[in-house]
Amino acid sequence: MRTLGVGARLTLFYSLMLTAMLAVFGVLFYHSLSLIVDHDLTQELRQRVAFLNNYLRVSNGTLQLAVDPSNLEESYLVHSAARYYQVFRLPDGNLLVQSQEVTLLGLTLTPEQVHTIAGVQEFTDLQLNQERFRFHNSVLPEGNANGFLVRVGIPLAAADDARRGFLHSVLFLAPFGVLASALMGWQMARRALRPMRELAAAARGIDVDKLQQRLPLRGTGDEVDELAQSFNETLARLEDSVAQMRQFTASISHELRTPLTVLRGETEVALLEGHSVEDYRQLLVSQLEEFDSLTHMINDLLVLASAEAGEIRWSEQDIDLSKLVLTLAEQLEPVAASRNIQLATAAEPNVHARGDEPWLERVILNLLDNAIKFTPKGGHIQVGVASENGHAKLCVVDKGIGIPPEAIPHIFERFYRAEPSRSKRIPGVGLGLALAKWIVEKHRGRITVESESGRGTSFTVWLPLSSTDPAE
Repeated sequence: MRTLGVGARLTLFYSLMLTAMLAVFGVLFYHSLSLIVDHDLTQELRQRVAFLNNYLRVSNGTLQLAVDPSNLEESYLVHSAARYYQVFRLPDGNLLVQSQEVTLLGLTLTPEQVHTIAGVQEFTDLQLNQERFRFHNSVLPEGNANGFLVRVGIPLAAADDARRGFLHSVLFLAPFGVLASALMGWQMARRALRPMRELAAAARGIDVDKLQQRLPLRGTGDEVDELAQSFNETLARLEDSVAQMRQFTASISHELRTPLTVLRGETEVALLEGHSVEDYRQLLVSQLEEFDSLTHMINDLLVLASAEAGEIRWSEQDIDLSKLVLTLAEQLEPVAASRNIQLATAAEPNVHARGDEPWLERVILNLLDNAIKFTPKGGHIQVGVASENGHAKLCVVDKGIGIPPEAIPHIFERFYRAEPSRSKRIPGVGLGLALAKWIVEKHRGRITVESESGRGTSFTVWLPLSSTDPAE
């Protein structure tokens, strides 16, 4: 079964809501109209009774209307007020007089009914000849058990006609109102969803070769623009990811092609020319170095891939960062000394951070290894650890060749190397800093770099201090 579209669902919702509102308000209005009409008729009936009471006279044991026949206007008003009129004697309940209209309606009461009405009921509603009437019942003189029961009536046809007319109008007009609202709701839904259809059409025109395109913004700042802006931001991130993936593919192809070309060339030369055992030995040593380079690069790539896939598990613990840096610097000191480079440390004691020690060790080794690689002989490297503003601060400062200003924004990208011309002189494939940045950010920290060509480079790593008190 096909699901209704958003426009159809909105239209159906509008129609059902309007139908429910019309039903609720129709019932309320019908009830209010009934109360108002009944109140008006009751008030009119009270006024008739009050008017007739001014002309009632008791004479010789009977109750009569004292009307001046010569006053036509007065006679007409009394006759109109007493059109539906009955008088009964109390306590026997005998009928004394009634109007001609009541006689024609055939309204009769038994003495028992007269006593009941005289005792408790001020108003009585009756159905007579398919027409309803309301009678006002009063005892004159008031409270006299030997007095008279006077009944004055008024037809309820006007009230019933008003209620029926209102009900018929509502039942007749409501379907047209619902239909009109459904059409208007459909048009409004189509107009409201038109920008969404335009966005969908624009989105369908974007593929992997057109990621630079963006969805149009109307400038209204409404939810549609917010959706388009969010989609554009997603497209921008996707474009960056695809660009990085393409750069990654090109870079890894280049990095793999170079050692493979060297290996193939050396092997072809060895096969074409005769060599001594020592020559073959040197050839194999050279090829082993290339294999080591390839293995190191592949391992770094696997680590990065596993990291981005969320497959690496962390074992966080309290780490004495000061002690770790001193230990690693001591291990690399012979390497620096072999290049006549001075490696100095300035570690504030008991600077603790929380994290995975092997991974943080990898960050420190990477930064120290880069500093040694890019510092010329006779240079100087300074490693420092301190606590500052609630963070553990690790600094690796060298007096090496530095990084060009245009390369600094890209220094943490994969396979990026600031000076391609020196790639053959300095080992590495440009993955170490990318991996170091990922590790630091995984530890809820950050890494920054400052450099000046020919003057040196400074890497700073900020890590949250451990909440564990070292003294405990």
